[in-house]
Amino acid sequence: MKILHVPTEIAGQMQTLVSGLRESGHTVNGYNWFHTYLKYGGGIINTDAYELKNVMEALIRYADLIHFHNGNSFLIHNTDLPILHQIGKKMVMHHWGNDVRSRSGALLRNPYPIPPSYLTDESIHKRLLHLSCYIQHSIVQDYELYPYVSDYYRHVHVLPLACRVTDIPCSYPSPTNRNPVIIHAPTNRLFKGSEYIEKAIKDLIGVQPFHYKAIEKMNHQEAMRMYAASDIIVDQILCGTYGMLSVEAMAMGKVVVAFIRDDVKVKFPKELPIVIANPDTIRDVLGRLIKDPELRHRIGIESRKYAESLHDVKVVIPKLLNIYKQIERTEV
Repeated sequence: MKILHVPTEIAGQMQTLVSGLRESGHTVNGYNWFHTYLKYGGGIINTDAYELKNVMEALIRYADLIHFHNGNSFLIHNTDLPILHQIGKKMVMHHWGNDVRSRSGALLRNPYPIPPSYLTDESIHKRLLHLSCYIQHSIVQDYELYPYVSDYYRHVHVLPLACRVTDIPCSYPSPTNRNPVIIHAPTNRLFKGSEYIEKAIKDLIGVQPFHYKAIEKMNHQEAMRMYAASDIIVDQILCGTYGMLSVEAMAMGKVVVAFIRDDVKVKFPKELPIVIANPDTIRDVLGRLIKDPELRHRIGIESRKYAESLHDVKVVIPKLLNIYKQIERTEV
């Protein structure tokens, strides 16, 4: 197939999927108009909305299938979708989180308050109604996000986050280290629950020996070097699932701490090694991990195995290609 990914790079996922699809023998291009300090690596074309609009017609003619990301398409307000639908173009929309996570839905499903999306609930609803008029298939990363889109699209597919696990050096926590390094790397402190994490850290200072580092506004490559020197990585403790930081940390063989809701957890493989913590339990969870280096070592080994089995790009790409086959069989 000739496949096009546009226009929003989220957590390095577009470039990972594009490169994986190329390796599987398909012709793929990716165009990104969303640029951040994280500075994910190459493999896709970094552009802007103006330049993308200028080449849109040629790209549409080129592609057998268009894989959109984060609720965006070629044009602002998705005004291109009626035309793409009319000419019979095969499309899928990949949603990533706050593009669909409504405040009302979060309050209904989540025991802990999370900050509202950058869109209002009304905007999210209208946007999803518009998108699903022209696109029948959507993709989400797990069952935390699934309910936010399942009432709109005819087909909702769950595709695990993709990571080049075999390219990430593995360094398990030492089973004899009594002074572990804990890292928290929030891109959004309110969303990640950083306030509760750092309160727990303060409460533990002087009780047990450990080092704590908060990583913020650091590009991805530099952050990965910091993660490699850690033992415990705390991801997010409000949302109810885990993100790309957790996947990369598990690939490194680290202990990951995050809040996974019970209804979401049952949908993951039973081998899920993430140590579950929430604002009420984070202090005790970290205290137990700090105290027990052998436990950290065992969890680290389980983490690497889990990342290899669920999140490695070689495992994810066949699942994505199966989704594409289903889209190809769907009548517009």
